[in-house]
Amino acid sequence: MFGFNVIPNLQTHLSDSLASFVPELIVCAAIIVMLVLRMLPRLRLHMGAVATAAVAIALALTVFQWFGIDSLNLLGSLSPKEPVFTGLLAIDNFTSFLRVMLLAFALLVTGLVLITGIVDEEDSADFFTLLLGGTLGMMLMASANHLLMVFIAVEMASLPSYALAGFLKGKKASSEAALKYVVYGGGASGVMLYGMSLLAGRFGTGYLPDLAAAIQDQMRAGAGTLVGLDPLVLLGLVLVLAGLGFKLAAVPFPFW
Repeated sequence: MFGFNVIPNLQTHLSDSLASFVPELIVCAAIIVMLVLRMLPRLRLHMGAVATAAVAIALALTVFQWFGIDSLNLLGSLSPKEPVFTGLLAIDNFTSFLRVMLLAFALLVTGLVLITGIVDEEDSADFFTLLLGGTLGMMLMASANHLLMVFIAVEMASLPSYALAGFLKGKKASSEAALKYVVYGGGASGVMLYGMSLLAGRFGTGYLPDLAAAIQDQMRAGAGTLVGLDPLVLLGLVLVLAGLGFKLAAVPFPFW
């Protein structure tokens, strides 16, 4: 009896989750299309047009979602009111704003690449696949609601960035930057993951709202300052912020 009640609920929840995930699905579909076209030797196309079209469509749908426009009726409502995918992601107005910003910048980059012709037809599939892959990771970062999703999203944004930093293979500075980014990025990922494990182990959960509430309770008990935090929690926060700071090339981590 339990199974018959759960399965329809899971199907409904998955449908609602996919409705809010449409912009990311379009970016994923564009990446798959470009990789498939790259495998066809007789079909020589500049993938900038595919990437630009996909990003433009995803941007338009994100704007519709942000303003609660449901006229497209794609997989249901485009404006979910609760966390999706069992709470791993949270879609709200702030998430939609960050999505719009990320997709707008991705559209700007694709347009500039097409205008300047920096990437030729031969390398266009590789470049735009990496560009959209990094954009997808940053979109997941904007909606992450769990430490596990934070780590996965950060790595999804970082790994394409390693390759993009060294994409100009003929320039020594580009290759040097990519090598340093890979080496230090791997170390930063380990530091950040260890900090996350400390936080999740201390509070018994990885969900960001629960972690925020628990940390806030500890700070209230310590007169509202960081002094009241458990040293283990404080160490975990420092390690996570250090890892994220390196990924963002924030001071004092831009030396690479």
